[in-house]
Amino acid sequence: MRKIITFVALCSSLFTTTVSLSQGVSSAALAQGAKYVSLGSSFAAGPGIATQLGTCGRSDNNYPHLVADALGLTLTDVSCNGATTANILDTPQNGAAPQIDAVGSDTMLVTVTIGGNDIQYTSSTFACAGKTAAEHCTANRDQAAIGEAVDKLPAELGAMLDAIKAKAPQAKVVLVTYPRVFPTDAINCRELALSSNDTAYLAALGQRLEEAFVSAASSTQSLIADSYVLAAGHGPCSLGERWINGAAAASTGIRFHPTAEGHIEMARLVLAALGRN
Repeated sequence: MRKIITFVALCSSLFTTTVSLSQGVSSAALAQGAKYVSLGSSFAAGPGIATQLGTCGRSDNNYPHLVADALGLTLTDVSCNGATTANILDTPQNGAAPQIDAVGSDTMLVTVTIGGNDIQYTSSTFACAGKTAAEHCTANRDQAAIGEAVDKLPAELGAMLDAIKAKAPQAKVVLVTYPRVFPTDAINCRELALSSNDTAYLAALGQRLEEAFVSAASSTQSLIADSYVLAAGHGPCSLGERWINGAAAASTGIRFHPTAEGHIEMARLVLAALGRN
């Protein structure tokens, strides 16, 4: 009950957002009890945020649960740590069926945060945190393979969104971006524990991930809740409220992942994309 009261109070406060809505997509109200499916990786699941559910890093205070609570929807959350677009479409993960199997013709809302693992974004950040400039960490990653994966990602996200809409033609589909980990001045941020070269490479990779989301949402006429754009001033280097952790986790979440506050903001952006802010 406390999380619902807190979230409703936050949603009722004065808050101005600039959320991108793809043209031609209706934002009509969802009925109470409508079926809602959350798909995605750890950035949707909420590892390290209380209370954890099962083995996939899912929290009952992640943004899908907050959206479901705010709108009175019936949630099926199949997001999972380490998931890729393949794990949504056709590849089982940890003994579980592909995530898209949870989507049906009666599903009325689907949210998706996926793609970072496809391009080794999070794993590269984990691997290079704490390394010195002399270790050339990101230079020793397979940058050719990463670059190829980045180039393919917009089309892969678009195909995934098309597959979701084919299974749930009545559903509103919201692509929820990754919050921005690396601010423009991140090279001088000790909270990231990365060398300047590694920071620059990973910041560029995060920007390409954002661009892939925007491209896929536009090409498929999907809604987008863009926390990357609005996370300025709330990253790991911020002196104020942080939506995402740096190399050391704060009181909530795990390193380089959204905090509890980050999930509240991501939920708020989903509601805004649906015309419910």
